[in-house]
Amino acid sequence: MRHSQRPRLLRVLRIKSRRVHARLDRLAPFLMLWVPSWGTSILLHAAALLLLALYFYAHSGGPKELEIRAAIPSQLTDDLLSLTPSDHAGDPFTTQKSDEPPSLSLDAAPPEVKTVNQPALPALTQFTPELMAPDLPTELARVPGKGKGMAMALHVEGLSAPFSGRQGMSRAQLVRREGGTVRSEKAVEDGLDWLVRHQRLDGGWSLNFHGQCQGTGCPAQVCLESETAATGLALLPLLGAGHIHTVKTRYQMNVRKGLEWLVQHQQPSGELYINGGDTARMYSHAIAAMALCEAYGISGEPTLRRPAQRALDFIVASQNSQDGGWRYFPEQPGDTSVFGWQMFALRSARLAGLPVPRNVTKGCRVYLDLAAVDESRTMYAYRPGRGASPVMTAEALLTRQYLGWPREFPPLVKGVAHVAADLERSSERNIYYWYYATQLLHNMQNKDWPRWNSRVRDGLIAMQVGGAGCDRGSWDPFTPQPDQWGRAAGRHFLTALSLLTLEVYYRYLPLYQPSDSDPDKLALPPRDAPVDPADKPQPLALPVAPPVP
Repeated sequence: MRHSQRPRLLRVLRIKSRRVHARLDRLAPFLMLWVPSWGTSILLHAAALLLLALYFYAHSGGPKELEIRAAIPSQLTDDLLSLTPSDHAGDPFTTQKSDEPPSLSLDAAPPEVKTVNQPALPALTQFTPELMAPDLPTELARVPGKGKGMAMALHVEGLSAPFSGRQGMSRAQLVRREGGTVRSEKAVEDGLDWLVRHQRLDGGWSLNFHGQCQGTGCPAQVCLESETAATGLALLPLLGAGHIHTVKTRYQMNVRKGLEWLVQHQQPSGELYINGGDTARMYSHAIAAMALCEAYGISGEPTLRRPAQRALDFIVASQNSQDGGWRYFPEQPGDTSVFGWQMFALRSARLAGLPVPRNVTKGCRVYLDLAAVDESRTMYAYRPGRGASPVMTAEALLTRQYLGWPREFPPLVKGVAHVAADLERSSERNIYYWYYATQLLHNMQNKDWPRWNSRVRDGLIAMQVGGAGCDRGSWDPFTPQPDQWGRAAGRHFLTALSLLTLEVYYRYLPLYQPSDSDPDKLALPPRDAPVDPADKPQPLALPVAPPVP
């Protein structure tokens, strides 16, 4: 378009030039009378320079637009950031059209551009025995030019914000470095889409979600019920993928409505549980408390601090004073399954800057010692005094890591080896087990991690429902094999835990600081390095079973 206009513009300039010369010729006698010779010279030269400038402007096509190119470190990273169209992408730096502004005002000033090809990842961190992050204040310093709601998701002056791996380039780099793929990220996007399509109009979710199905709907199933647990389970993978209510993203409004539902249904005691079976009470509260604490930690929104603190206070008040555990009701003697969820909520609270009393973590160690089945504390039971369980061992060892056991601590190393060996032998489908074990092995980053990661990652991708039906993006609790817990808790539960398992690469920053002297330090081969078929990890081999009506 610009080149086609140049001949016409040149003709206009020539005509204007001739008219200017003619007028100067007519005015020359008068100018000679009233203007000194040097003044006339200045006028003539100025006119000539103006004509030359217009001529070169026409030939150059106008000012060139500033071109900024971002050097992506690899094609894989580029693919990870381009899974979906930009107006529907899953990372929080893309926007959607929304008439409702975020609850916190965001500064639209552009961020500072760094002259590097690849942004530095936040520093790795190791948590102290009291669930402490490295001196994270409750209110982090705000960064000039950044949105207030992003305060705790930024790398601030060398400070490692615990949730910063969930967003943008940091997320893409962690996926590539820690063992994820484009397909695993696509599975996450499809799973989140299923969750939000089954959100209720009031903002909450239900384990029995069929009232929100479209078309022919999802396969019918009646399962346990807890609206509190269902809402928390839906929010956690949404938050894990970087969606937050204070920044415009594809699922901003879904997250906001879910958080509002939790806050509106919180009881004066701080408890979040409102219905369902008695055995679901403390499970449900812990899951919802995790969601509130993480939402506060990511957004830094002051209005969420009190609900998150009250939810934390209820967990603290419900701990059994004798064995340090938790079970179905407040102050009951503990079991390892319920205990683990309370521990995860305590950790989310601490990462968000909320204080966790020291006596609570002391009681947690007391319970774990009681639940250990051997003197070396490598194997754990469902309840103290019972036999060892691989699932409970994975959960207990994960909480031991959060309570400060070093990666090289012999009981931890030995216990993780037991879990890895059991996973290798097992052919049962158990997302509850896989969820704990994947986090445990990812934290260790030893020789067992690459093999298990490939199996669970590719297995979950293969089992995700495809097609165009209402159930697309979810995980079926009966196909290709009945899941041990999905049969009772249902599709919503199974989908949420599958998503959290696939988000392990970036949901939390790595727990342990790598060391060059660490004999188990994970050394990833070059991307194009040949793989020995004998060493190539295989996906989960699960027997195919017909759907259960």
